[in-house]
Amino acid sequence: MNRFPSIGLSIVLAFGLIASLSGCGEQSEGPAEKAGKTIDQAAEKTTDSVNDAMKSTGEAMDKAAEKTEEAAKDAVKSTETMAEDAAKH
Repeated sequence: MNRFPSIGLSIVLAFGLIASLSGCGEQSEGPAEKAGKTIDQAAEKTTDSVNDAMKSTGEAMDKAAEKTEEAAKDAVKSTETMAEDAAKH
């Protein structure tokens, strides 16, 4: 006779579990979720833009460094040539 209260409790718990899980289905996005996604997308685009700009800036700096190095080498050669010419005279 003690089985009936435990069966009744089991049934109540089972229905409670079913009711709580029925609310877990897919739901449409609310305004906060939409805003969050929009912010995430904007942040991702901004990050991509900043990374692209940094890459371009780095490439430009590398080219400028190469040109500066070439100009310095040319200046050294020119100075050496001028010194040699001055020593001959």
